[in-house]
Amino acid sequence: MENDHYLKQAYKLKTEADTLNLYENWADSYERTLADHGYVTPKRCAEALSRHLTDVTAPILDIGCGTGLSGLALKNAGFSSIDGTDVSATMIDKARLHKGVYKTLQLTTLSHPFPFVKGKYAAITAMGVIADKHAPPETISQLIDKLDKDGLLVFSLNNHTLENPTYEAEIRKLKAEENACLLEAEMGPHMTGYNMTSKICVLQAL
Repeated sequence: MENDHYLKQAYKLKTEADTLNLYENWADSYERTLADHGYVTPKRCAEALSRHLTDVTAPILDIGCGTGLSGLALKNAGFSSIDGTDVSATMIDKARLHKGVYKTLQLTTLSHPFPFVKGKYAAITAMGVIADKHAPPETISQLIDKLDKDGLLVFSLNNHTLENPTYEAEIRKLKAEENACLLEAEMGPHMTGYNMTSKICVLQAL
């Protein structure tokens, strides 16, 4: 399919510059490419958050929001107070086109990706963000550290990422140290066109 080369490159990234260049160049066709391949992880993540956060007005941060597909999924699930961050200025410009989804959009950097104070958000989502070659396992703990007690972190781990045992080891470490509890972890479709799966995880800060 058209623009498949960007999708394939996403699983071969080695440096921060590679990551930034890919998403800057992919921005124009990103949503079309993922739609063509049946990308359902944002919908699954938003539904998972709905099962544990009943206050639809609670502030949510959508980390790595890209062009806004993840924020749109949150809005469609009923949430109304959503901020977004991304490392790609071009992606953020595209996200602004989804009118009424994000209250604010902030450009961040790979070296300083979480420039917000602890406890600002009731929930943080990272849909398709925490992945091998994209964001390391310790990202999970870094995000939990940004939540107050009972705050929620919803994220996906695709099947390629799950082949790297350090990601699930990071979750076990958080549980063992009583920094978080795992409310749910459910395997399901990720990108149906490629028969890819992902595990949607919901962690609650302790």
